Amino acid sequence: MKNWILNNKKKTIKIAIVIFSFILLIIFLKFVIGYLIPNKGKSVYGERCKITDNYPVASDRKEKIEEFLKEYKKTELVDFEIKCNLIDIVVKVDDSVKLSTVKSMGKKLLSVFTDEELEHYDIELMIDSNKENSTVYPVMGTHHKKIDGSMNKNFVW
Repeated sequence: MKNWILNNKKKTIKIAIVIFSFILLIIFLKFVIGYLIPNKGKSVYGERCKITDNYPVASDRKEKIEEFLKEYKKTELVDFEIKCNLIDIVVKVDDSVKLSTVKSMGKKLLSVFTDEELEHYDIELMIDSNKENSTVYPVMGTHHKKIDGSMNKNFVW
């Protein structure tokens, strides 16, 4: 091997440059990819989840929402999901249901949650129609946990 290296100095130098360049390219790509792609080990919500970990949503909340919606004709709970300090609720309504009825239903829906839950969680209520090309729906209401330090009792539509 030593003889081959001594006899082929130009080839040896070219091979060394290619290997060195390849190692530099790998190191460069590792840093660039590490910079562009965030660490997946960390929560996308940051520190916000630590607060809500101390105030879990009751396990029967979905059933209580379904029971609440039975009072309203032509409504159906499609999805209920808790993501950190955000509660997503998706309800499907018949297209004939008036928007004013949906808004009053949304305000009354807050009574299903405890004051502690309303204090620590934001709630997003999406209302969708059973009709594909509805002129009124979908609409979305957001309930923020606190506004100016006081408990919020309404959805913002």
